[in-house]
Amino acid sequence: MDKFIYNSCCLYLYILFFLFLPTYTLAEGSSESPPFRAWWPIVNKEIETGTRGFVTKDEDSTKDNVGLQKYGFGIGFTDRFFVELEGHLKRRQDGHYHFDAYEIESRFEFTETKAFNQTPNLVDVGFLFGFKLPKSDQDAYEIETRLLLYKRAGPIRTTFNLIFEQEFGNNNSEQLEIAYANQVRYRLTPNIQPGLEFFGRFGELGSLSYSNGQHIFGPGVFGFIELSEGFSLKYEFTYLFGISDPAPNQTFKWLTEFEYKF
Repeated sequence: MDKFIYNSCCLYLYILFFLFLPTYTLAEGSSESPPFRAWWPIVNKEIETGTRGFVTKDEDSTKDNVGLQKYGFGIGFTDRFFVELEGHLKRRQDGHYHFDAYEIESRFEFTETKAFNQTPNLVDVGFLFGFKLPKSDQDAYEIETRLLLYKRAGPIRTTFNLIFEQEFGNNNSEQLEIAYANQVRYRLTPNIQPGLEFFGRFGELGSLSYSNGQHIFGPGVFGFIELSEGFSLKYEFTYLFGISDPAPNQTFKWLTEFEYKF
């Protein structure tokens, strides 16, 4: 099983990096908002519904009050396969949120989840595939893939996503874009887990740049609250600070999800 996981990861990275590597040059990158969730590779048989989003604050009006909200419903059909449908509400210049797109995401867990009383895997590995269908014909369709990595070491939980996004379907750029999402938390109790999150993007593969992409980082608190047998509330609240020029000075990010395991 470990050999299969290793070979799968190598093949994934080989295709996405080396197939496009000849086009690489260091140039100006994208200032698009970074991803704002670090997905776990761990999948359970459960029904899930919730919302997540972010809003920015900055003295620059072009970066102030930028916001996005997502509302989703998902089902874990097995302990290895999960599907979720989300609706996107984007904050427009009038200050109100308007429906922007649908997105369907599927997650696959390659490793077998270990119980807390068992020795954890060296690394838990998963894969995410997402497809975004925009409301407006002027906006691009988008395919997103993620390599999902998770490490449990004592009370420390570390999640890292390597993200590849491809737009198509209109005059927008069709270059492959690279981004990342990272979360580190300390399991003080199941209900309260303080930590840090990092999000960012390097822009298009043919014009990668750290300084010209948005990168944000900051403290957060995360946790699971068991409401009844099999029924729980998951939450994440993070206050992020821009660490590159294109990023907004401050970003508030939230997530709340109700989960029912069956």
